Amino acid sequence: MTSRLTLFCVLSFAAVASAAADMPFGVLDIGLGASYARLERDLDFRDIDASLAKPRAGKPDLGKRGYGCMQRDDDFADVGCVSHTELLNGVETREIRLHFLDGRLQQFSLSAEVRNFDAVIAYLSGRYGAPQTLPMQNASDQPGVKWQSEAGQVVAYRGKDLVFVNFELASYPAAVKRKREGQRLQCG
Repeated sequence: MTSRLTLFCVLSFAAVASAAADMPFGVLDIGLGASYARLERDLDFRDIDASLAKPRAGKPDLGKRGYGCMQRDDDFADVGCVSHTELLNGVETREIRLHFLDGRLQQFSLSAEVRNFDAVIAYLSGRYGAPQTLPMQNASDQPGVKWQSEAGQVVAYRGKDLVFVNFELASYPAAVKRKREGQRLQCG
């Protein structure tokens, strides 16, 4: 039983890694499925709690390439990180949020000013091709767009003031379910 679980873990991580490599959902230096340790090095993660605890620190200084990160106690992430200063092909984003489960980046999102909607969609279309149009939930809603693959999906919505884009690995719902049930993926 243990050897089958180990084999399953190895194959699962290999499948996620190869799927992510087949369709890199990365924006800038961010790649879904990448390990926390690798992205910590690439994106300059900083601890929000430690930054706030410093005397006269005020808001944490995350810098241009810095992300403030903290442990999370909810079902959707073990660690969450946020940055407020990133560019998406020359368009300034308001915020990028990263959610890690089982040491891997399972989901991340970005928001930008609504005036940049066309530029954001053009950037994503250039990377992933023509999107599918999502049906509107309410008559007052703007239609969203979606890019889907076996590795995951990218969904973009146009709100009243913001563009919101969500990048998610196909394995994310299963990882959330495991965490809700108190299980951990144990490999190696």
